[in-house]
Amino acid sequence: MKKFLKIGLVLSLMFMIVTTGVVAIFANTIFDINSNTKFNKNILLQMNSKINLYDSNNEFIETASTFSSLVKLEELPSYVKEAFITTEDKSFYSHNGLNYKRIIKAMYTNLKSGYAKEGASTISQQLIKNTHLTNQKTLDRKVKEILLTRKLEREFSKDDILETYLNIIYFGSSSYGIESASKTYFNKSAKNLSLAESATLAGIIKAPRTYSPFYDVVASRKRRDLILKIMYNDNKINKIEYENAINENLEVNESNNINSKRIYEKAAIEEVSKILDLSEKDVAISGLRVYTYMDKALQNEVRSLTLDDGYYHKNSAGNTADSGVIVIDNKTGGVNACFGKSSYDLIHMKRSPGSAIKPILVYAPALEYGKIAPSTMILDEEIDIKGYTPHNVGDKFHGWVSTRNTIEKSLNIPAVKIMGYTGIKRSKDFAKRAGIKFDDSDNGYAIALGGFTSGIGLLELTNSYLPFSNNGQFIEAKFVRKIEDANGKVLYENRREPTKVMSAETAYLMNDMLISGACYGTSKKLNTLDFEVAGKTGTVGLKDNNNSDAWSVAYTPSKTVGVWLGNSTGKKDYALEPSNNGGTYATMLVRDIINKANSGKTEHFNIPNGIVREKIDLMELTDNHKIMLAGTGTPDIYTITEVFNKKYAPKSISNNFKDLKPPILSVKTVKNTAKIAFIASKYLVYEIFRVEEDETKLVAEVKNQQDYVVIEDKELKEDVIYSYYAVTKQINHATGKIVKSKKSQPVKAIYSGSKVKRLFTRLSKKQDKQKKRFKLFKKNTS
Repeated sequence: MKKFLKIGLVLSLMFMIVTTGVVAIFANTIFDINSNTKFNKNILLQMNSKINLYDSNNEFIETASTFSSLVKLEELPSYVKEAFITTEDKSFYSHNGLNYKRIIKAMYTNLKSGYAKEGASTISQQLIKNTHLTNQKTLDRKVKEILLTRKLEREFSKDDILETYLNIIYFGSSSYGIESASKTYFNKSAKNLSLAESATLAGIIKAPRTYSPFYDVVASRKRRDLILKIMYNDNKINKIEYENAINENLEVNESNNINSKRIYEKAAIEEVSKILDLSEKDVAISGLRVYTYMDKALQNEVRSLTLDDGYYHKNSAGNTADSGVIVIDNKTGGVNACFGKSSYDLIHMKRSPGSAIKPILVYAPALEYGKIAPSTMILDEEIDIKGYTPHNVGDKFHGWVSTRNTIEKSLNIPAVKIMGYTGIKRSKDFAKRAGIKFDDSDNGYAIALGGFTSGIGLLELTNSYLPFSNNGQFIEAKFVRKIEDANGKVLYENRREPTKVMSAETAYLMNDMLISGACYGTSKKLNTLDFEVAGKTGTVGLKDNNNSDAWSVAYTPSKTVGVWLGNSTGKKDYALEPSNNGGTYATMLVRDIINKANSGKTEHFNIPNGIVREKIDLMELTDNHKIMLAGTGTPDIYTITEVFNKKYAPKSISNNFKDLKPPILSVKTVKNTAKIAFIASKYLVYEIFRVEEDETKLVAEVKNQQDYVVIEDKELKEDVIYSYYAVTKQINHATGKIVKSKKSQPVKAIYSGSKVKRLFTRLSKKQDKQKKRFKLFKKNTS
């Protein structure tokens, strides 16, 4: 027992020594921090935006992030002040800068949940954190925050602190301060805000991306109503004010000039937030230097073109489409320009991509796995896959068409069939590697035509085309290339390596077919450009024959441009009429933007070593729908040269022109006319001759005819035996010279008076029998 007492005494003594040491060290640390912590009153008074964005040339970007004019607290309605205090710091006017009850409660909640679920910062602490400190989560920083908060409370009145806070806090959508936010969201000065609008803004600052009415109207309204209820329960507003505010329908600002010009900035701030794992609010006023991929000159060009009315068709109600434009540098994946003619959330929008999804989801996987080649023939016909019956535009069927033609015409039924060759799962897995995201329910063939449950975004779609110009390598599109803190220390630098999505051969075959689409297909408005460009369109139709979305993506070896025009409201009066589809206004805008982005460059897509060009027998392709190499004797006019992945190139050689087989003639006489019938091939020339005693005469020449042919030789003489034969010729259509010729066996016929007789005489194994029949025939007609 004494032994245990001794051990306990020793342990207690050690604990006291350690505790004393820790307390001493902590006290000394606080003393040192306090000595070195300076409160800068001027920082609060200057009120300048601390975010600095730079373009691709490291030049400062003058953005909407600069603060608008400051607002005095006394100019604001009292409920504005109460809405923010209710939301952020209910005991603001009673504490000395630190809310100890709230700190203890937050600590308990965080310990109970196992992670930092709840914060404990007062408005005063947030103000210090946003103006004096970095975002490092260290003990030193927390101690500094506490010390500076206490100094702040001693030097400023509560109203001064609240006023300063309201003028620098971040509200999302590149809005800093309540005056800027009020104009951004409601197009009015903060002093004219209604109670409902004030509660909405107060609700946004907790999580701008979640509670902004631009992003999620329902979530924003729920958050607003919660704040209003708390204000009512706390007797900050009366019952009538509460009920009126709850029932107020907010008119969110839809002005193009307010929100759309901030799209690039918003996207960059959000990206920084994800990279550094900070809230957008902290990022926006953290003093960071953010270096982007923006090409300032191109961004201005894109903005100018996108706002040009010439690219927008007015529907019968007088309304035009919303729009969005993305320009990506293919080698870096950097977004050079981003703009839209609406306040629609361009970066996070989800829409059905229509046929614009086919290259990465349908055709490229099928090429990669050897299921198709550009010349593969597919029957465009009515199909029913367990109740799913896709249709082409106009409900037309085109019979047998090549893969290349299905892309040019953007046919739907062949695309669904091709996905069937590859399999839905393999097609999806392939597209995922290029950044395409699917819902769990996206498991049907409708996705081949853009029928996604939630849709995809313009950035996501445009980004998925990058592997085609990069030899099959995918690189995720980014707005930010480097981040530095206020002192110039590099916090992040984009050093992403591309990932292989497909073979270089598959990428080239897609390029080749999409170049055809830009020359002759739905993207043919690109064919006026004087450089090599590939493109694909997409149109999402409605049951009333109007459209909801029009897409066009085009790319060169250097740049990829994506354009979306659409009806974001869902209202019938804003629908796109049939003439406003992927191949019209959207492609016109793509054409002019990519012309600016290409800057007069003349580039060609890389041709990998695994690509071969082969001459294909056109007759075998069109008649039998098989891909076979043309034989050495095949005339050029009956060949087509196509590109193949050497791995899947055809090996079999067509025999169509190897043996020149003369036709078997059948002859019958009807009165004084001989009818000579045979099976013709349209790639051969036939000369039909008649022999009368020692005289031979050319009766007819047959060319470019297929299948059963009948030639008539009129004015036969009575009781004269005629003989007919054919000379089959193979012509070199380039030179006009005969390559081969072959004579058929003769067939005899006779016309006797008015009697009609038929005589099929083929000099073959039945030759003797036919001769006997002929003699008997002659005897009977003498």
